[in-house]
Amino acid sequence: MNDVKQRSIRLSETVSPFGPGAIVDIVGESFMAVTGDHWPPVAQRQEIPCDRLASKLRVDRLWGAPPHKEDGRGRSGGLEFVRFPSWLVCQECQAMTRWRRSREKGTRPLCEECEGRLVPIRFVVVCTERSHVGDVPWVKWVHASAPGECSSTDRLRFRSSRGRAEGLSALEVVCEACGTSRSLGELRRDILLREGQTCWGAQPWESGSPGCGKPIDVQQRGATSLHFGETVSAIDIPEVEGRALEIEDAVRRHPFFGALLARPDTDLEVQLVSQMSAALKCPAATVREVVAEARGDAPPLRATRGSLLAEEFEAFLAASRDAAPTVDFETRRAPLPDDGGPVASGLRSLVDSVVLVDRVREVRASYGFSRYRPDAELVPSVPASDLESKWLPAVEGWGEGIFLKLGGAAVDAWASSPAVTARFAPVVEAQAASVLGGRLHEASPEYVLLHTLAHVLMAELAFRSGYSAPSLRERIYCEGEGDYGVFIYTTSSDVEGTLGGLVRQGETAHLANAVVRAVEQAAWCANDPVCSESEPQSIDGLNLAACHACVLSPETSCESSNLLLDRLTLVGGEGAPGYFQTLLSTMLEQSTGG
Repeated sequence: MNDVKQRSIRLSETVSPFGPGAIVDIVGESFMAVTGDHWPPVAQRQEIPCDRLASKLRVDRLWGAPPHKEDGRGRSGGLEFVRFPSWLVCQECQAMTRWRRSREKGTRPLCEECEGRLVPIRFVVVCTERSHVGDVPWVKWVHASAPGECSSTDRLRFRSSRGRAEGLSALEVVCEACGTSRSLGELRRDILLREGQTCWGAQPWESGSPGCGKPIDVQQRGATSLHFGETVSAIDIPEVEGRALEIEDAVRRHPFFGALLARPDTDLEVQLVSQMSAALKCPAATVREVVAEARGDAPPLRATRGSLLAEEFEAFLAASRDAAPTVDFETRRAPLPDDGGPVASGLRSLVDSVVLVDRVREVRASYGFSRYRPDAELVPSVPASDLESKWLPAVEGWGEGIFLKLGGAAVDAWASSPAVTARFAPVVEAQAASVLGGRLHEASPEYVLLHTLAHVLMAELAFRSGYSAPSLRERIYCEGEGDYGVFIYTTSSDVEGTLGGLVRQGETAHLANAVVRAVEQAAWCANDPVCSESEPQSIDGLNLAACHACVLSPETSCESSNLLLDRLTLVGGEGAPGYFQTLLSTMLEQSTGG
């Protein structure tokens, strides 16, 4: 395999997981994706048309990365990546080298001393507040406690302390010019602060050091906290502008609109938005988005996502009433099973309608990223410029999917049960206290039910349809009262789309078996009773009964980082009823002949 192929990633990966600011590991080398201001000129990019998504994100265009291809003169397209970290260590002699951009030749870097392979060092430093990242200041750090001054900047070497310590303390960096050495066990945030080493305020691809002065912390190069990417996606649906304009006009004419523009305190704003949403029968996210636009604020991502989902839900409702499909939204209504049996009858009482989408187009855009903490300062994917119109990096894919709408009255009745409300109270409190809370949908029994159902359906449909589990994705529709649905779909960057294996499982002859079997699988977990009886678990206590043995999905499939899940919402337990509990009991009675 030649070097060019070893340094390639898929176009679909240029937004997620390798969007701007992300580290890309390629065959033992480490690079970082740059922001859009360092992308090739417009003439080399591919436009990704999606007016609805661009309008919601308040940009003029969405651009895709240029594909890599040779032009016969040794030149090629593609994106620019910077080598990061720039400090490398030789696998043979352990010499440390500060790699300069001027030394790049398109091949793997080799040690000048022994021609051994240079590999990226394991540690970097990250700003704790403003999302900057950079190399550990190795030279300054090694000599911080040295009695004299050393003028050498390129004589550092890794070495082992040979059994005198364990862990990181067994490794040290030594300056061969003056003999000064320090153990990696001392490479900690408190020591860096005490020695006056703070953030210099730049990303690896930026020149100059404008200065930041915020504290820095040491992280391993592969830590997930080095990049929290913010992406927003939209399904290409038929025109909904008329309905959207009606709702926007109604929000602006509401008596509470003026009070919201005055920026009331948080609690009052939540109450006003909730009352407007109920009165106008529109999602709260739509109200927040209209208010933010009138204020001139940056688009709130949660509200933007909610508004996009609300419009898509309306499109699926229209499709369930046999609305005419469009080129990239080919839909057909699938009748629910009705064989007269108790299982089919029970399913029809819980699921309102099914829409099969034979062809769907999804556009996903990278909005920005943060580091160290999800609520750290957001770095835009494309910094504002007076020389170019506003745009964002995007990718598109075509595929197929199955949409299930649950019965609004049935879900509301289940969610209003005192036992269900009490069970989810700790999760609601945990989200309010979590730094991840702002990235997730608002916690509620209804959302957790839909989210968990989507996970068990993805697992079952992957088994039945032949698609790999990571290739399936979910979209959860829980933006308005009574509007509850899940969309399980798969896409490919090939314009021809996919092969129809997923949609086939949603047809009347297969749907009941798929849904019932998926819910049945959730009734038992290999980690029970620990899984079902544990207190709120996972990150910040944002899951209830959910673990890798039952409902957690691949990272690429889940829209909520495998959080806000509880399989007991489906099957019941711990004193709380499950939405599908009666259906499961009916199926059990039928299978045992009871």
